[in-house]
Amino acid sequence: MATSEPLPFTRRRTAVALILSLVAGFVDVFSYLVLSGVYTATMSGNTVLIAVHGAAGQVATAWLYATTIAAFVLGLLVSSIAIEIGMRRGIARVLALALTLEASCLVVIALWGVPLVASGAAGTTLEPRAPLYLLVGLSAIAMGTQNTSLRMAGILTIFTTHVTGTLTRFGEQLVNYGFALGDQLHRRAVAPQPAISLRQAAFSAALWFAFLGGAGTASTLTPRWGPAAALGFPIALLALVAGIDLLRPLAKPRG
Repeated sequence: MATSEPLPFTRRRTAVALILSLVAGFVDVFSYLVLSGVYTATMSGNTVLIAVHGAAGQVATAWLYATTIAAFVLGLLVSSIAIEIGMRRGIARVLALALTLEASCLVVIALWGVPLVASGAAGTTLEPRAPLYLLVGLSAIAMGTQNTSLRMAGILTIFTTHVTGTLTRFGEQLVNYGFALGDQLHRRAVAPQPAISLRQAAFSAALWFAFLGGAGTASTLTPRWGPAAALGFPIALLALVAGIDLLRPLAKPRG
């Protein structure tokens, strides 16, 4: 049986992870609806689409998806470096700093990007113009920043912007639970106890539902409120989590 991970969960950490997963689902669907069908949180599909459009000779479109991936990685790198430096220098509120960067990207999209898209200046997926590259880049940087922040800060060992890994962990944890329960029934002294694996599986399932909830919220709010106003929802959630971290830091600096 695979060894289950320890449970570093507290109510605050669990709440933060769920909120950030909800934000990721929202931004991913928002980007799809507003930025010409480009996902900026889940990179697997973008990788496939580089090959699909490249093979079809649609070079500009292939470059758009490649730009999205590059920007996502850039967000990962910038956030990881900043958090690592902050942790080494004894800065406790590194999560708040990372989420401020993410929120700033979304604010720029709301104030600058949405009007450009509405005017047609950004182009389309098949005929992208420079503003569209910049906008998907900003959204992808925001998601890359979020995706690494909890892990680099040592808060939780999860990713919040894609669900494939979450579903994989859910399946593994259910298997661990089944074997641990069987061992317990046969009176074998085996760690971890079934309840731990079950709680881990429940947490992974909750992350998936949070992502789904964020996606559904974006699908509802974006056409009703308009793209710029709809982005106020994830921005407000990021401000909430940053505030939580400012009041009582989640990370433990190494400096």
